[in-house]
Amino acid sequence: MKHRSLTITFGIIVALTVIGLMFFRGPESTDAAASENHPNTGPSTRAIEKHAEHGERHSMWVTATAYCSRPEETDGDPFIAAWSDRLNPKVKSIAVSRDLLDEGLHHRTKVWIEEDGVESGPYLVLDKMNKRWKHRIDVYFGTDLKAALQFGKKRVRIFWKQDSDSKTGS
Repeated sequence: MKHRSLTITFGIIVALTVIGLMFFRGPESTDAAASENHPNTGPSTRAIEKHAEHGERHSMWVTATAYCSRPEETDGDPFIAAWSDRLNPKVKSIAVSRDLLDEGLHHRTKVWIEEDGVESGPYLVLDKMNKRWKHRIDVYFGTDLKAALQFGKKRVRIFWKQDSDSKTGS
């Protein structure tokens, strides 16, 4: 009887652990299949428009996620980004998937994010994402894990001005 009770208890612990991991990490795994994005994102959605305040700028639909300066989410120092910038929770910044570098989102490019018709920014491109991601940005939330989890994963439109002189990206 004790053996059966321990087996059931162990099963419950494993199930709760898996549910907990899904809550904190989201339903995605880390394999290549997890990098699939919304079908209406990426270069095929790219456009150029005139904005009253910003002039001519580029736009594209991407998948947006969030990240924090936590050792579990980074390689090494959680406050040092891919181009050796020191991340500051008070500065709006994003990481971009490496395919977006070819689209003109280079180091220190200013990006505006439109979510549900509301535009915010500018955010500075200060970091690069893992090579497995495509058509993505990662919005930096400093150390605020609760806000990052609340942000979640969503399809957003981004805007940036093309700077032909700033090809510092790879």
